[in-house]
Amino acid sequence: MNARTSATSRSLRRAATGAVCVALLMSGCARPAPQSQTRAITRIVDAGTLRVGISGEQPPLNMRARSGEPIGLDVAIARVLARSMQVQAQFVVLPFGELLDALGDGRVDLVISGMTITPERSRRAVFIGPYFVSGKMLLTRSPEFAAVETAEQLDDPARRITALRGSTSEAFARASLPKSRLVLVDHLAEGVQAVRDGDVDVLVADRETCSFAVLRYPDAGLLASDRSFTVEPLGIAVPHGEPNLVNLLETYLAALRESGGLQKAQDYWFRDPSWIERLP
Repeated sequence: MNARTSATSRSLRRAATGAVCVALLMSGCARPAPQSQTRAITRIVDAGTLRVGISGEQPPLNMRARSGEPIGLDVAIARVLARSMQVQAQFVVLPFGELLDALGDGRVDLVISGMTITPERSRRAVFIGPYFVSGKMLLTRSPEFAAVETAEQLDDPARRITALRGSTSEAFARASLPKSRLVLVDHLAEGVQAVRDGDVDVLVADRETCSFAVLRYPDAGLLASDRSFTVEPLGIAVPHGEPNLVNLLETYLAALRESGGLQKAQDYWFRDPSWIERLP
């Protein structure tokens, strides 16, 4: 672990301690909650684990290191939340499109995986945050495509577009590029590779995904578009019917943000390339 990583970890630990203090101060004046509102918290505390759903393939938000260990901003935040609850974070890696299903059927306690807060998703889960604001960008090898003012300028039957299945990137591509040939992938790495191989012209993805791909493959001729085309607030999804868990996690996230720990973690994962050497 390098000095920057250590500094980030210390900052997150301080934020977690502050969050716990806030929660303890608040708990003295709270009325006992009905059992139905504490079911998730009871399970987490009794089991000693916070089950966190991630895709494991959305760098720099979440990914696997060479060792197989999950790393990234989402992972760092999840570890702080777990530590604040005095339990261990247990990461459940699933395809992005299956994460809310896993939340709904109780296989995970929360999802933090670069998931944009939308009205449709809010019908299936309660969202805490945002903890980061992203936006749709284009990844391409064409300077012409990277310089477009609007995504609609690429809406042509001759254009081959790819996006992650079940994501807001897919929804954006279908709405903005209905004439293009859309090829869906189950893993973002497949989309990036398709652009590298020339199998598609453009990958529609979040800003951090496109920027990371350019940083990760400096000799591949990849370009991220000059602009973002949407505003994408990323949130933490928890099940409906668990207001006490929602309130607890909101308290911890607010403490992390107000302490400056969240900003320091974002700076590390989005701007410091030193961690890339930990990847396969």
